[in-house]
Amino acid sequence: MIGFRLQLKRRPDGRLVFTIPVGYKLLLLFIGLLILISLIVTREEGGGSIFIRENTIPLIIGLISLLGAAYHECWIFDKEQSQIIHQNGLIALHSNKVYRFSDFERIEVSRLGMVGKNETKNLTGKMSLRQVWALSILEKTGKIHTIETFRRSQLSRAERAANTISDYCDLALRTFKDT
Repeated sequence: MIGFRLQLKRRPDGRLVFTIPVGYKLLLLFIGLLILISLIVTREEGGGSIFIRENTIPLIIGLISLLGAAYHECWIFDKEQSQIIHQNGLIALHSNKVYRFSDFERIEVSRLGMVGKNETKNLTGKMSLRQVWALSILEKTGKIHTIETFRRSQLSRAERAANTISDYCDLALRTFKDT
């Protein structure tokens, strides 16, 4: 499965943004359009419909790709307004949740646990497990907002993002090394 990681960027207006990479969205858009165009071009002479039984799987894959390209997820850290905005949903239909910096206690990189990898057993006959880590923001009320999850091999990337966000928002930082 094609996966993606949110990327941390600094916008020209000074805000930090943790969002889906544009290249990933363009790839999904290209795949979806390529499938739809190929269905249109290869349909029977005389303008037959593309909505036939044989095209069901390509239409579903094309639609999923286009929906993936339209999906929007973004964490905006705005120092000037002292707020964090979480947006997610489809392009213009996304929700906005606004939080104040003062609502939060800290940024944290912590272990979520172990998950099975494809429910398969390794050579020794034991379940193959991998560690999952999360970059989260903790509210003073105890509520946790998970921004992104990472594998163990991506911890340095998670820690860099956590340090950048912590410094920018002037929030305490707790990393996997502290746990």
